[in-house]
Amino acid sequence: MVVESSRVPPALADAFIRVAHRIVWCTLATVDRRGRPRSRVVHPIWQPDPLTGRLFTRPTPLKVAHLAATPWVSCSYWDPQHEVAVAECRAEFADDEASRKDLWNLFASAPEPLGYDPKILGGKDFRDPEITVLKLTPWRISTGGEAWRAA
Repeated sequence: MVVESSRVPPALADAFIRVAHRIVWCTLATVDRRGRPRSRVVHPIWQPDPLTGRLFTRPTPLKVAHLAATPWVSCSYWDPQHEVAVAECRAEFADDEASRKDLWNLFASAPEPLGYDPKILGGKDFRDPEITVLKLTPWRISTGGEAWRAA
């Protein structure tokens, strides 16, 4: 059953985050200008209230064009025990200095494997112009046989 409401039920948000942060890596699919999917593997970190995901990514011309044409993405987590979590989201770049610094510190302080030293991205700090923050705002999530979508 799918719950429709303006906010993700807290228990479902917690279950989604538990799965996502345990699996860590997800497949993120964007859509090109012809409506064809394009997938890549990314490493988001999720926060519960309101449920929002953020990740560092390279703002490649292809990714920028996809999101400019269609800002909708799908994030899918799966593990060999068949635990699944899926978030269908609106994606937008959040490239302001405060967002960059906050996410840099969040990844640096989170325990591994979710957390990591962001310097592995190639820059000295959060100001590196080769990376940006992608913010994911779900309109639908599912995990553990439960689902929610925005009303």
